[in-house]
Amino acid sequence: MKIKGVIFDFDNTLINSSKTVDDANKLVLNKIQEDFETMDLKTFDSILEKTQEKFDRINPLKRYKRLFYELFAEESGLNIDTKKIDTYSEIFESHLINRMEFTEGVEEVLEGLKKMNLRIGILTGEGLYPGLKRRTLDKFDYNGKFDVKIIAMDNIPESKHDPDAFKKAAAMLELKTDEVLFIGDTPEIDIDNAKAAGMKTVLFDKYNEEKQKNSKNKPDFIIEDLRGIYRILDSLNQGLA
Repeated sequence: MKIKGVIFDFDNTLINSSKTVDDANKLVLNKIQEDFETMDLKTFDSILEKTQEKFDRINPLKRYKRLFYELFAEESGLNIDTKKIDTYSEIFESHLINRMEFTEGVEEVLEGLKKMNLRIGILTGEGLYPGLKRRTLDKFDYNGKFDVKIIAMDNIPESKHDPDAFKKAAAMLELKTDEVLFIGDTPEIDIDNAKAAGMKTVLFDKYNEEKQKNSKNKPDFIIEDLRGIYRILDSLNQGLA
């Protein structure tokens, strides 16, 4: 079956979200150190880790903008009042939305896929809390090159942990799943579920190295540069009508 569409994961595929989050945390630390001179990097990292563990246990649909730093305040034992919580939350969110670091080659690849008359989509997870991922994607438009931008558990009810999310993404592109190539960075979510849905899969392995330890299935292809997609499409579509 000829590939007629490409669906991308978003975080750590189209953008280097890990670095963006790290940079946002550094900005928050700088502000906390202005407010509390006793706060050092080691202590901050320890509190951050414990806070993240608590945050991850909360249903994503029940999270909200201030929640992380409310938990951080509890974990730290510092006198972090509501005004400071609002300030830290705003610093973090603003950097996440407005200072994204795009993966090298993104613009070139999107232009190239459009010239090949392929349909293009994004299927991404629900984000840290409702609404944040939608605002982030609004900033990542690239002149409307995406035919669909899908947020799991937002504009579709399914989670990315469910192969039905991938099937629905293909349907929203008006394609069959075996006509779609999916590119993502997390084997146990992106690769396993895209393959279960019937898609060809590409593991984007630029930002992490031990990618396949939790994966049930091997990806069909592995790339470290998004521009490697051209070679893959040539291979899959060679000789097909």
